[in-house]
Amino acid sequence: MKKWALLPIALVLAGCAPTTPGVKIDPSLAMLIPSDTVMLAGVRAEALQKTPVYQKHLADRKLPPLDDFLKQTGLKDRKDLWELLLISDGKNTVVLGRGKFSDEAEPDLKRPGAKRFGYKGFNLVGDDRTAVLLVSPTVAGIGETSALKALIDAKDRSTGPPAPLAAMMKEIPPEVAVWAAYIGGPVHVPVDLSGNLANLNKVLSSIQTGSAYVDLRTAFNGLITGTTAAEKDATTLHDTMQALVGLGRLSAPKGDPQFPKIFDGIRVTQESTKVNVHIDEPEELVETMLKNLGFGSAQPHK
Repeated sequence: MKKWALLPIALVLAGCAPTTPGVKIDPSLAMLIPSDTVMLAGVRAEALQKTPVYQKHLADRKLPPLDDFLKQTGLKDRKDLWELLLISDGKNTVVLGRGKFSDEAEPDLKRPGAKRFGYKGFNLVGDDRTAVLLVSPTVAGIGETSALKALIDAKDRSTGPPAPLAAMMKEIPPEVAVWAAYIGGPVHVPVDLSGNLANLNKVLSSIQTGSAYVDLRTAFNGLITGTTAAEKDATTLHDTMQALVGLGRLSAPKGDPQFPKIFDGIRVTQESTKVNVHIDEPEELVETMLKNLGFGSAQPHK
């Protein structure tokens, strides 16, 4: 049988082959993830900007995670950023991005007071405290200089996300544009809380692993999960989250009849040691949500 005659059979078999579930990370970013990583958070910026919700409600709003990265790495437009990945070992955090940093051999970075220096064959722009790491014309990173150097040190030993994080990522739908996965142990809110929220840190400290994602393709949908060590801890977490939803509904600003409706789209469930917060908000409430989350009114982001 001629080789070309096997092509239709190969295509059929390829179509029948199972696809790997879960959200994906661009390989050029994935292979920079150190083995001691406990949290990953991603923004598939290119996919995000194609969603109707982004185009209607977010395109003309300032989005600090995206805009700060653009400013620090010299990108001129959000359309030039394809993917963003936050990497944390629980102490140090690095943000990597893949995009069109330059048509030349190396991105053009101009940071006031910064200097260019090398480390193990890579160029950085910054100082001893913070810097921008130039990995390639399409990959750059920002963070504390020591954390960026540690990332370079671990580069040759990286095989992608650690197995526990990779397993958690399989539970996140591949089509979502914003997601996070965490395996770092007790969660702590880094602010002083009082009143009804005073015990929130204690409750959140029962969370051992968690994940979250937001799907903006048709509306504002998402899921936040937290897994505890014992079922009784999950029950306490579940009850606390339900109480917070109730308090949120009662805290509606005067003159904003849409605000309480937001909490109608939030549902808390429990599965043994796992607590889920389901978010299903219609498109007509997105504007109200964004304003009450501190994003303000739409305005040019440049």
